[in-house]
Amino acid sequence: MKVLAMDSSSKTATVALLDENGIIGEYSINYLRHSVILMPMIDELLKKCDVSINHITHIAVSEGPGSFTGLRIGAATAKGLAHALNIPIVGVSSLLGLAYNVYEFEGLICPIIDALNENVYAMMIKGGSFEILKETDVYSLEAIAELVDNYSDKVLFVGEGVYSYKDKLEKLMGDKALFAKDGDNIARASSIGEIALQKIKKGEVTSFFDFKPVYIRKSAAEIRLSGEGS
Repeated sequence: MKVLAMDSSSKTATVALLDENGIIGEYSINYLRHSVILMPMIDELLKKCDVSINHITHIAVSEGPGSFTGLRIGAATAKGLAHALNIPIVGVSSLLGLAYNVYEFEGLICPIIDALNENVYAMMIKGGSFEILKETDVYSLEAIAELVDNYSDKVLFVGEGVYSYKDKLEKLMGDKALFAKDGDNIARASSIGEIALQKIKKGEVTSFFDFKPVYIRKSAAEIRLSGEGS
């Protein structure tokens, strides 16, 4: 089994190759033109790892939430490859992938992605067991603070939302709030792939035809077109 994993849900374009023994290779670039660089990154990764595209058995991809454009690019790339190779897709939450970057932390883990206007895409996870305590949704920073108040553990925030809201979260929660180091705040395709390996063992895969990104809410353009919020 060989899994090609990718995540283009944020400004980081990242691809990885994994098998049952672990990570074979990973390639990441913090560059927003995902539509231009994602396929060349995949091609380069496979060449460097000396693996033929025909040896890939599963495509793992971030299903969201995150950048609407980035998610569409990732989904289109994954669906195109899965269709051409006739292999299944494994969708993995981008938030779960971020949490996996710091899964060894034994307190609360709260991955956050900026949803603008002091709102975040977030979920709450128990470190160690990786139990999901609160499902993915859009939360205000105040709502996140209230959720954390329900637990005695400290919370480790991880993800690009840290860069936008660290000061506000510290103000709301004081020393109960901890923050991941920079290297853990960026998306990693290897984390998407590691989670995908677990899902494959459980049979949690889908076809290229059925896979769809998870947007959580409408894009700003869709809201404007529908007249909502006006």
